[in-house]
Amino acid sequence: MEKYRLAERKSVISSSGGTTTSGSDDSITAPNELRITQQGKPRNYISYAMNLLTSSNGEDDSSTRTGESVNASSGNVAAPRTVVLKAMGRAVNKAVTIAEILKRKAPLHQITSLSSCELVDIYEPLEEGLDRVQTKRYVSCMVITLSTGPLDQNNIGYQPPLSPEMMQPGDTRSDTMTV
Repeated sequence: MEKYRLAERKSVISSSGGTTTSGSDDSITAPNELRITQQGKPRNYISYAMNLLTSSNGEDDSSTRTGESVNASSGNVAAPRTVVLKAMGRAVNKAVTIAEILKRKAPLHQITSLSSCELVDIYEPLEEGLDRVQTKRYVSCMVITLSTGPLDQNNIGYQPPLSPEMMQPGDTRSDTMTV
């Protein structure tokens, strides 16, 4: 494949409604959505998710960094806050681990959904006379929705919050936290 370069990447979510997404991984994500990757550190995902779940107005602080204004009066403190963890392939086990750690830090409702994604890579030749090459592969996909408020209990992937005895909020003192 040294005579080819990646021209286009498409992903098709086949078992959850046939949604088609094309382009690169640079697509816009919601502020409460975390795309878990194999290279990312779990503690970074956990701290970011905890900040989203415990923020005073439910808004992500990054919206002010991107030039959008945050209206504090429109933020409803009583509204349930939600975090969505998305993972594909080898990152699925990391997403499950992160969700379980978050559930032990706060009483969170959970809905898990599994799907299969078809990834299509299209390669263009670097030399004349070669044809375009298209490869397809299937990977498992997982979406975990965690919320401080109740979710649809009739959903097949619903899990209620853990009992208070199973909760371990952890050490929040700044002198013992690792960096």
